[in-house]
Amino acid sequence: MLVPDIGEALRSYAGQSFLFRVLRDYQRFGITHVTLLTTEETSDFLPLIHEKLPLQGALTACGLSTFTVKDLQQRAPKLSDTFFLARGDRLCDGAVFPLLPLMTEHLETPRSVIDPNGTPALTLLSKQALRAVPASESLTGLLHTYSETISVASPVLSPDTLPFSAYPLHRPAVFLDRDGVLNYDHGYIGTRKRFEWITGTFSALRRIARSGHYIFIVTNQSGVARGYYSEDDVKSLMNWAIASIRSEGATIDDWRYCPFHPTAPVEHYRQDSEWRKPAPGMIQDLLMKWDVHPADCFLIGDQETDLQAAAAAGMPAYQVTSEKTLLDWTMELLP
Repeated sequence: MLVPDIGEALRSYAGQSFLFRVLRDYQRFGITHVTLLTTEETSDFLPLIHEKLPLQGALTACGLSTFTVKDLQQRAPKLSDTFFLARGDRLCDGAVFPLLPLMTEHLETPRSVIDPNGTPALTLLSKQALRAVPASESLTGLLHTYSETISVASPVLSPDTLPFSAYPLHRPAVFLDRDGVLNYDHGYIGTRKRFEWITGTFSALRRIARSGHYIFIVTNQSGVARGYYSEDDVKSLMNWAIASIRSEGATIDDWRYCPFHPTAPVEHYRQDSEWRKPAPGMIQDLLMKWDVHPADCFLIGDQETDLQAAAAAGMPAYQVTSEKTLLDWTMELLP
């Protein structure tokens, strides 16, 4: 991430620095390992920003003598095969979405998202494509000149853009149960083999994401407490599901699960937990981590316990049935 002027990127509005808001927005898409390319050696500001971000990851800074492609090419061994190049002093709501389906493709040419004024928001490129760019080219020139472009409607904002206040400090959020809402509930689903998407799920998630809402999943997983599968199985399945959702141009911003049950056969998981719905613990943790107001949220689930958890957290809820799917609800609530 290019940060030509640290002072500008750290400019604060309503208690949040511009750079923090940029990094939090990228975390929505699982982008949690970020290197800040700066013209300064100082990195004193990093710990304070890092501890406030909702997701764990790696945040480092690297001082550059020049902002040229050569600097990036020299660091190619540390880069992923496909990676984003963005600016820490630029924000563009929703700019990542068009690039999500391309992240697993073999990119010979960088792809840049631009706003209606032709201002680049960010670029997706591969190490192979990076090698083809002249080493003397500026990194900002790489964003402008060497990419195929994709246009989005949202403007690119900078710290001196007015009104910066138009960019949401606190996004609304949609909370979703998993089994029975995103996928068919075949009972205690711990593997991909038994995971079956409900028709319309990806369309519904794209609609929610493009409405500006966070998307959070809160799921009881008592199959762990019953010994049917492990917590690692839960995480592996969810990582695959979220990757599938992102490849379809949507995202899951964050998720929580509860492996406990009050009468669990597995003693380690036998407890009453504030995270097990109908208790609101999972919802409340996400509200706190992402700085979301419950009055700006709603939940969609298929069980009465989902609705009870939402009520306990102070938000409305809507029930998926065989006659009304997640897509039906999103079309009604987010027209």
